[in-house]
Amino acid sequence: MREHGTNACYRFGPEPGNDWRKGCRCRPCITAAVTYTKQWERRRAKGWRPYVDNTEAREHLHWLTSQGIGERAVAQASGVSRSVIRNMITGDLLKSRPETIERILAVGTHVRLPGALVDATRTWELLNELIAQGHSQTSLARLLGSTAKRPTLQIKRDRIEQKTADKVQALYDRLMAPVIAHRMRSAEQRAHYRALERERREAS
Repeated sequence: MREHGTNACYRFGPEPGNDWRKGCRCRPCITAAVTYTKQWERRRAKGWRPYVDNTEAREHLHWLTSQGIGERAVAQASGVSRSVIRNMITGDLLKSRPETIERILAVGTHVRLPGALVDATRTWELLNELIAQGHSQTSLARLLGSTAKRPTLQIKRDRIEQKTADKVQALYDRLMAPVIAHRMRSAEQRAHYRALERERREAS
């Protein structure tokens, strides 16, 4: 049941359904409809657009899908319902509110759900760098949580779950922190020496 004194009741009446012929014309409903129309006109005059083309958002959704980010993850991150997202992807929904489009466009690859499948290339680049730094595959497997007597890296080369990629990234950040800090100090020292050398040449 719709309440009287609302624009919805004025348009379709108190009973469920969307038949405009059953719209209520009692004084509270008429007043609500007039107020709604005035507010809508004021917002429109200020540049507010109720619905706009959502092609950009739809293309972004297709790209997110190609990156392993599904409807559920996008819905959780954006606050937009899965039904709206699905209809936008299929092309059944061609126009949306600007704020809906903005929320979808703000979703990036960082919102992948733990079980989403992602490309393993970057993960293996990190593992190979750790191995080059002297960490064995056995030690890395243990640090990643393996409890086997002779643990090995059971990580596929093509597609892996997002949670696996996250675990490897976290391990890389922890183990490489001293190495990266040393590299940064070395780079700063080299930059400092180059600046001193440049000043010496300019002064001579």
